[in-house]
Amino acid sequence: MTSTASTPATSPPVSDQQRTYVLDTCVLLADPNALFRFEEHDVVLPLVVIEELDRKKTALDDVGRNARMALRQIEQLRVSSGAGLRDALPLPSGGSVRIEANHVDTALPSYLDRTQADHRILCVAMAIGATLVTKDAALRIKGSQLGVVVEDYRGDTVRVEEHSTGIVELEVDPGVLDGLHRDGKAQLDAELADLSAVVELWPNACLVLRAGRSCSGLARVTEVAPDGTATLHRVHGHRPAFGMAPRDVRQTFAIDLLLDPEVPCVSLMGMAGTGKTFLALAAGLEQVIEATAYRRLSVYRPLIAVGKQEIGYLPGDLDEKLAPWMAAVHDNLYALLRTDTAGGRGPREHRQVQGTIESLVDRGQLELAAITYLRGRSITDEFVVVDEAQNIELSALKVVLTRMATGSKVVFCGDLGQVDNPYISPYGGMAALIEKMKGSPLFGHVTLTKGVRSPLAEHAATIF
Repeated sequence: MTSTASTPATSPPVSDQQRTYVLDTCVLLADPNALFRFEEHDVVLPLVVIEELDRKKTALDDVGRNARMALRQIEQLRVSSGAGLRDALPLPSGGSVRIEANHVDTALPSYLDRTQADHRILCVAMAIGATLVTKDAALRIKGSQLGVVVEDYRGDTVRVEEHSTGIVELEVDPGVLDGLHRDGKAQLDAELADLSAVVELWPNACLVLRAGRSCSGLARVTEVAPDGTATLHRVHGHRPAFGMAPRDVRQTFAIDLLLDPEVPCVSLMGMAGTGKTFLALAAGLEQVIEATAYRRLSVYRPLIAVGKQEIGYLPGDLDEKLAPWMAAVHDNLYALLRTDTAGGRGPREHRQVQGTIESLVDRGQLELAAITYLRGRSITDEFVVVDEAQNIELSALKVVLTRMATGSKVVFCGDLGQVDNPYISPYGGMAALIEKMKGSPLFGHVTLTKGVRSPLAEHAATIF
């Protein structure tokens, strides 16, 4: 079992005594396995949580899937208990789980409607003197005002350290740079890597190397020996992807990772307009159309509903339903395909570009789909781009990774400043993926910082 879920894994235990936690519905919608993440502590589910899960279970997105999974697990526990979970059922971790009535008779201030689901959950926590765990900031505020101990759920989150941008700047001996430029590779002793401090390097760390003011170079770590010695390979500063040259150093590192078949998982993070999706699609087109290293470019996006505009309510067939979610991808594909990179004949008309996109789809070289429909598949020899990855739960990201079969590569693109999924915190999902995967030779990450869409887009992304 993992550490106590309501606090980060790196935090010390709040108490050595057994505690009781009341879970809000949003906790199970974010992590259907949350019931089993509280180690030796007792978990209480208000009956209204079951009602809310039941209302959410028909949704076609990950929220609906998580609701169904949570209900199945609760049903299995109910069958095991023999008493409908009215009494606490012991769990293998040493804790227990039970379902509690809604305690609508618990005194609440007159301005709080006791029939509202959130307030019924609050009543349970108040009545039994338990800690309320919820990802709903408003409910935490209300609970605190009423004297209830409240905590955010951290079982699906990992804090991204400030240095986890994928890039390290080092001052090195001139001999390291000489060997790098001469041979395309070099060895770097970790203790001598930075002349001002000892640094820790990891596989696929991107390095900006300097020897004084006049000598510099770009490199990536390909291997780290047990003694900390790192093997570097040179990163060329102007390597294009589908005819698109990098705009800055960080894009240079991104392209190097995207075009490396030995790194099957890459994440690109950055604010709007930094070129995350554009670079990923360029690298995908390069390796599907030009180099034929993969048989298909597949692009997936999460379906984040706005109001009642869930996909099931929209008119048309599946492609028409997905069109609003795929508009941003089409914009990037249009920008990449509007120039005839092979013939050098300049910009093409919109209808010609649209015809190229349709032809790629018809030939099976391009697929645009919702992340929901990836489940159950085995992806072989494909270059997969997962866009808006910051809106995908960590459990769903794990599903994506486990779908990747031999010869496939997956790229996650996201902006932690644009989390629209109400069940994900900025430190869940993609952020946790980056921290958990860092250090693996199968994974590389770069955070992009420079806006390249336009000066206006960069200014807006920075000030708001």
